[in-house]
Amino acid sequence: MGNWWLFLKSKTFAVNAVLALLFFIILGISAQTVLKWITGFGEVVKVPDLTGMSFEDALEKLEDQGLEGVMLDSSVYRRELRPQEVFEQYPVAGSVVKEGREVMLSINRFNAELVMLPAVLERTLARAELDLRSRGLNVAEIQYVPDMTDGLVLEVEYNGRILAAGSRVRKGASLTLRVGMRGGNLTQAVPDLIGLSYGEAKALLQLSGLGIELTEGDSLQGAVQSQSPSSSNGAPALPAQAKVRVWVK
Repeated sequence: MGNWWLFLKSKTFAVNAVLALLFFIILGISAQTVLKWITGFGEVVKVPDLTGMSFEDALEKLEDQGLEGVMLDSSVYRRELRPQEVFEQYPVAGSVVKEGREVMLSINRFNAELVMLPAVLERTLARAELDLRSRGLNVAEIQYVPDMTDGLVLEVEYNGRILAAGSRVRKGASLTLRVGMRGGNLTQAVPDLIGLSYGEAKALLQLSGLGIELTEGDSLQGAVQSQSPSSSNGAPALPAQAKVRVWVK
């Protein structure tokens, strides 16, 4: 026991201990260096914000930062976006990733997909609108014409062309419906309501011998953004007390 204690206090032990410590430090540093070289650990970049850019511009920007862009989805069409505009990415902007990482991009397709027009002729207006919305189609205007089939859809028009059931149109297309209305001659002109509040539009229509129907929005705030039928510029367009539909935003 005494000899062991003397050895621990000896200069030889101290030198060996220091050498062993240095060995393990050097070994640890070497292992960490090799690991970084193998895995690329430590070479990181921040993912840029690519939303709103074209797909080609996004690829170029990613390449400049040592990243790779990959198209994840191009099946979605949004009317408010440009064709091939990036609207979603993963990893999200600001994420810290290794160089060479793939960034998934979802882009807007060139054109909306084609959908088939449902059978809406001789259907009620409410049912026709429901069926059209289910296909991603919009009703931009409703024109009332004198007919014995009161309240039923008589024609569907798109870009000046009368459509039949089964016709193929782009999803999101804005259609014009002609609806039969029984109740006398077309005697009332439709005023221009765009920009008026709901209350102002209602008062103006009452003075014009017409009613109002709020299709979308809040009657207490906002202004009329769209109306159907549109202004007839003083020409008779509706029977007395017919309703004008308004969209308020």
